[in-house]
This record gives sequence, structure tokens and C-alpha cells, in this order.
Amino acid sequence: MKNKQFTFILVLFVLLLTLFVTGVMLSNKDTAEAENVGAEKKHSDLYDVLLVLLDPEARKVINKEYPNRSYALWNAEILEVKRLTGGYSQYDFTVKVKYDTYTGPFNPPEGPITITFNITTDGVSVVKIQK
Repeated sequence: MKNKQFTFILVLFVLLLTLFVTGVMLSNKDTAEAENVGAEKKHSDLYDVLLVLLDPEARKVINKEYPNRSYALWNAEILEVKRLTGGYSQYDFTVKVKYDTYTGPFNPPEGPITITFNITTDGVSVVKIQK
């Protein structure tokens, strides 16, 4: 009788220990993944959002300068973001973005165009175009 109780308690102890260790390992894995992905994911999302918001103005400029050329947002590069005025509730920025242009789908780049945008609460405007 004591042997069966001892075996039952030992099996229960091993089972509980296994569940505890597995739970700790899983919670550490989730935390580590959140720490590794967090900064990169947020940066990537903000980067992409900014490119998407600037896209209508960029498209106008590139279509005017090079009517036959296209560009891809995944290949655009934000070179610089500057806050023009400091202080509380000041939302005036300049953003410089380089777009690699191409003609046709699968063709090599024909050359970059760099556009400097002025961003305020009133909207987005193009300040400078560099070919």
C-alpha cells in the first residue's frame, strides 16, 4: 500500500514539475520573441507608414519628371527626418526620401530621384527634387 502511494506521489510530482518547467520555458520564449521583434517591427511599420503617406506627392513628382518611369515603395529609402521647430506641439518636419526609378517591370533601375518633403499639420508639399 505504501509502495503504491509513494509511486503515485512520485508520478504526480514529476508531472507537476514537467508542467511547471514547460510553462516557464514557454513564457520566457514569448518574452524573448517580443523583445527581439518589438523594436524592429515598430520601426518597420512606422517607416512603411511614412512612405505610404508621402506616396501621393512622390508619385506626382516622379510622373511629372519621368512620365514613363515607375518606382516601388519597398525599395524607397528615407534618408533624413528633421523636426523644423522644437517644443511642445510643434509638428513641422522635412523628410528626404530616395526613390529608385525604373521603366517596365523587371528592368534595372534607371536612376534615383531624391525628394525632400515639407510636412506640417496643413499637409505635405515638395521642397526640393534632386536627380
